[in-house]
Amino acid sequence: MAQVSPCISRGARRAPERFDTTLHPLGVFRFRGGRQAPTTRGLIHETPEGRRFILARPAEWAAPPWRLEAWFEWQADLAWSIRRALLGQTPASLAMVIAALDMPGRMVTLHHLLQRLPSRQDEEALDAVEAEVSADFLDCCRIRSQFLLNAPVEEGALPKGIVAYRRGQQPYFDA
Repeated sequence: MAQVSPCISRGARRAPERFDTTLHPLGVFRFRGGRQAPTTRGLIHETPEGRRFILARPAEWAAPPWRLEAWFEWQADLAWSIRRALLGQTPASLAMVIAALDMPGRMVTLHHLLQRLPSRQDEEALDAVEAEVSADFLDCCRIRSQFLLNAPVEEGALPKGIVAYRRGQQPYFDA
């Protein structure tokens, strides 16, 4: 049985900067199920190539309620957001992403299960994924990432949560 062990990031992560123009829409925010609306909010994510602008959830968009009845809606929204964020920036070492939703704490942990130690590029790509998912859930919940080594093959060894991405699965994405 493969063991899952925490993997410490080699670089210091910087939280994306938030901003709101309040009056002037920056663009159209798009979400699961074809929902879209103009937004005045965004995040600025620092990358080695420079600053990257990410449109954020409009202030008037409510998240699903933090009740058990909304559990499946939260899971679907998270899985969609993670898959979209991985498009074009999926590290080769990434085997799986599991999203663990802590409803009482209003927090989501993205467990990135890696087949080998992440390169600097892998870490940067996964930081960008976290920033994009954070923008999708701005003011709804906190998002954090955890890197884990050696994706386990036996059931029960995985962190609890929804599998939002698995290497080799057919891509699913409904823009």
